[in-house]
Amino acid sequence: MLLPSRRQLHALSRDPRTLRQAVLMIAGTFFLTALWLGVNRRTSEDTPKSVIDQRGEALQEVLKATPLDRVAVVRVLRNDARRAAQWLDIASEAMEDGNGEEQPGPDDPLPDDAASIAFSELPALLAGSDLTATEQQSFRAYHEALLTKKIPPDLISGLEGLAMPEAPELPLTMAADLLRAKRDYQGALAAYEAVGVRPGALEARRRAVDLAFNQGWDEVAARLLAQPAYYEAVHAVPDGLSDRVAEEQLDIKMLFRRTFAHTASSWKEPAYLLLSLLSASVWFFSLHKACRVPRRQWWLGLVGIPLGIFSTVITLVLLSLQEARQGLTDSNVAGGALLFQIASVGLREEFSKLLCFLPLLFFLRKATPAQALMAASSVGLGFALEENVAYYYGDVGGGVVGRFITANFLHLAMTGLTGHALFRFLRYPKNYGPAFIATFVCMVLVHGFYNYSLGGFNDAFSRELRYLVSFIVAGLAWFYFQTVRQEQDDAPQNLSAEAVFLLGTTVLVGTLLNYLVWEGGWTNALHSIIPAALSSVIFCWMFHYHLRNA
Repeated sequence: MLLPSRRQLHALSRDPRTLRQAVLMIAGTFFLTALWLGVNRRTSEDTPKSVIDQRGEALQEVLKATPLDRVAVVRVLRNDARRAAQWLDIASEAMEDGNGEEQPGPDDPLPDDAASIAFSELPALLAGSDLTATEQQSFRAYHEALLTKKIPPDLISGLEGLAMPEAPELPLTMAADLLRAKRDYQGALAAYEAVGVRPGALEARRRAVDLAFNQGWDEVAARLLAQPAYYEAVHAVPDGLSDRVAEEQLDIKMLFRRTFAHTASSWKEPAYLLLSLLSASVWFFSLHKACRVPRRQWWLGLVGIPLGIFSTVITLVLLSLQEARQGLTDSNVAGGALLFQIASVGLREEFSKLLCFLPLLFFLRKATPAQALMAASSVGLGFALEENVAYYYGDVGGGVVGRFITANFLHLAMTGLTGHALFRFLRYPKNYGPAFIATFVCMVLVHGFYNYSLGGFNDAFSRELRYLVSFIVAGLAWFYFQTVRQEQDDAPQNLSAEAVFLLGTTVLVGTLLNYLVWEGGWTNALHSIIPAALSSVIFCWMFHYHLRNA
């Protein structure tokens, strides 16, 4: 039989030597597969793509569409010109001319050859598309004018007279863009609105609203958005303008739709999703074993996972509303940053997770406190699962190990303790009301201080506060596992929580090692995984100790 017998599972739980042998066998298997992957790893993406290559891919994507969307092409060119101009301005400011003269600022004109420097592949990309020769020339001139901020006198009139049967309103919109580039904002608005009365002028309407927002013309923006044609045009493209309009108008439905789409898009990387699922699974099984919850009641935790994932959507919507209405944002000042992490991030995330735990209370009416603790912890684990995927894009190696041992546990423990306190309060409202409020407030404070301690401020207070990370995790772990021991059920367990945690952690680290070797070779893999693993040894031992005693 491939599956271990009950006697073998008991041996893993009761005999430390057998457990160590199992851990070494699993680690050795993953190490051997990593050796094979190191020899046969893929090499097609060893060389990082240049900025030009990435921008070329963005343009090629819209140029290859059938039928060709010329509006999308212009949108890509406009965004590219804006980013390239900013990049070139920054590069110009960083150059030393040796004479001590003041360098050009963001609003100063760029060099004549800025277009070729920024996007030398543009002519070839346009030439390989279905655009006519006249359209190619117009698009290249439009892109260069936006980039260099030098508008030839005849370019605007040439665009206004350009015939483009597939998108007749597009040349007029491009001409209005050039008026805007010349800082003739009133003229650009009038041009946008003149084109916007036509049936297919979605881009002109979007540009008019964007101009009104950027110039702070609130009355103009409100007047435009009061027209259904402008409102529909703005939300026809899921971009920053659509999000900004939804925030300004408190369009909750649109914010949820956009945020949910953004959350779903982060799951496109299978490797990150697998690593996040593995991290969540290790904690899920370990804690349910530690709490000795009967397996027939594990479904509450399984339902809590997607509820926790959905709580990230609620968190992001609340973030958009908070920034649009209250203006409470992160600060470079230590005091303001601490206030933001507590009153904004901590409060918002803990409230969202607790809100998504509420539906489970209906099914917990006859449940035990241990089942309520595990259901609430699963909601926090679901939040961490989704959040992990986004963080892995920045640092896969250190992110997986570090967040598995700290952020994952913090989210599940804080939500678990708050949900457990709410469960007790609803069952005994006369006795546990103050305890629930105190628990929720403490978890918000812990969350805020933990985030702030990772902020990287250089003042004396912040430097000392960084050492709180270890104490926060250790203190919360002690309190959480004290609650586990007090509330645990009495269901028999064939495999101990300690064994599940050690075996699961080994599988997670082995999977991560194989992925890093496959992606970048042994050198990059070891540079990524060894520092994170060494810094997590003490935390792993601590959780092993708590789970063994549970």
